[in-house]
Amino acid sequence: MTGPDFELAIIGGGPGGITTAHLLQERGITDFVIIERGSDFGGTWRDNHYPGLAVDIPTLSYQFPFAPNPNWSRFLAPGPEIQQYLRDTAQRLGLYQHLRADSNVIRQTWDDETAMWHLDIEGQQPITARFVISAVGGFVNAKSRVDIDGVDEFGGTILRPNDWDDSYDIRGKRVAVIGTGSSGVQISAAVSGVADCVDIYQRTPGWVLPKVDFTLPPLLRRVFGMPGCVRAVNAAIRWAVDAAILMPMFHLLNRLPDRVLITAMPYFDSWFRLLYRLLLRAVVDDPATRRVLVPQYGILAKSVIISNAFLPALNRSSTNLIATPIRRITHNGIETTDGVVRDVDLIVAATGYEMWTDPETYRPGTILGRNGFDLAQEYQTSGLRSYAGTCRPELPNRWEIVGPLGFVGYSWFDYVETMASHAVRLIDEARRRGADAVWVTTDAFEIWDAEMRRRGRIVRLYVTACPGLNTYFVNSQGETAYYRPQTITGSRRFSRRSPLTDYQFTTRSADNRLENPR
Repeated sequence: MTGPDFELAIIGGGPGGITTAHLLQERGITDFVIIERGSDFGGTWRDNHYPGLAVDIPTLSYQFPFAPNPNWSRFLAPGPEIQQYLRDTAQRLGLYQHLRADSNVIRQTWDDETAMWHLDIEGQQPITARFVISAVGGFVNAKSRVDIDGVDEFGGTILRPNDWDDSYDIRGKRVAVIGTGSSGVQISAAVSGVADCVDIYQRTPGWVLPKVDFTLPPLLRRVFGMPGCVRAVNAAIRWAVDAAILMPMFHLLNRLPDRVLITAMPYFDSWFRLLYRLLLRAVVDDPATRRVLVPQYGILAKSVIISNAFLPALNRSSTNLIATPIRRITHNGIETTDGVVRDVDLIVAATGYEMWTDPETYRPGTILGRNGFDLAQEYQTSGLRSYAGTCRPELPNRWEIVGPLGFVGYSWFDYVETMASHAVRLIDEARRRGADAVWVTTDAFEIWDAEMRRRGRIVRLYVTACPGLNTYFVNSQGETAYYRPQTITGSRRFSRRSPLTDYQFTTRSADNRLENPR
């Protein structure tokens, strides 16, 4: 029997893939390949380069802890800078020699006899690997089409945030932005005042809060570049988030009866809604526009949008917020349900992505484990479940950086480091023991799942009780599979010290079959 092509395959070259590769290198594991469907490292920051793109948390926290960058231009860095930072980091780590770009993995199949994963790649020869770490990220695929009647009849241009045409000149154009999520808000603010007319079609109002942003002075850049500064600041933020939010939520409030929580939650949201109305009154001139901007769901039930430019842009006579639902797209424009037709040259379809929290994102026959296990079928029939947001008993030698009930923290970079540390630790332990395969035991999986669902009760009550909610925090099955109900400190400790007795380490027997789990 021949060995695998690689000891380990990383699927995805975004922040999760780069972090995983770095942690492998730290443990002396160098026989790995990074399989990336795009042309370069960067993930969503490579694919998205639309006007106004920027990060929405301080850049000091939105970077690799092991690769501090003292040269950020702004406190909240623009998208092109982040993409360049990701490429530069991959270059410094020597990861381009491991990269297999323009390679789309279409099927992952576990072979019990050889203890290998077989990865089918679209239009290329398959790859085999002993271990697989899926780092495809949270925004898995842009929605394949605009699901509005008449879209194929439109005679103008349609652009998506992840497929923006930088050569398209919006000056003098009539632009329609469909969607008021983060990308829709950023694009609307950027094109308002440049295009001749901007119509913003809002289905659900969001919480749009001011952002603190400024050019970083040279002195502050030097401070941020000091050894240990990034890790020290992020450690302080972790403790603050844990103490102020996560510990009270999961260890105190979670002990209250359902009826008390359901009664109290509206008062909590009413206070923030009052403050938000005061913000709108100070920034938005038109009372009618202010009324349709007030969210009916809670401030914690959906991602808060950070923008200084969106709300003021609504005061321009050339920028219109339209809350009336769209009936159809015509050859020349968009018709709403009130019968009004507005002419349009460009439609920006900021209508979102397939998320890892959606069971529909997983296609049957694409991730196949032990004894005919099909991950997509399991998710669609039994719901999304995982151990520590990263693995399952039926999928040996495989971990996910972004999995069900997995996200914890405040920064994506901090989060992926936590998840990758868990996977790399188990791989290193399997190599130390000489084991061919490792997987979490069924008992440990069920105990973990039950505990996470118990702790996540308050989140589930909060988001499912919110009226008018449309968010990836709640999927089509009514599950809240996004947040991991655990403190940041607890999740990081678990990634480094989880009990090894929760896992089955096994070697092939004489007939090349893996032993059954205990």
